[in-house]
Amino acid sequence: MNHSKRTIWLAVNSEHGDRLVEITQEHTRLARELIVERYRLSELEIEIYKARIEKLRLERENILQQFVQTEAELDENP
Repeated sequence: MNHSKRTIWLAVNSEHGDRLVEITQEHTRLARELIVERYRLSELEIEIYKARIEKLRLERENILQQFVQTEAELDENP
């Protein structure tokens, strides 16, 4: 899902900011390894990488979703 810049800003500048950075770094590392090492990895390893990436995406989405609600509340009460 795409999120507004404000939602992302709120999330990154919250207590979840460090975790969002960690998620981004791990996701980037795994995606790069999948591209660079694709032919050296077994099918099982590829599936493990993909599953981990999906888990990271879900965690990121859950964090950001909290701030979609926060943004809506801020818009209601300026």
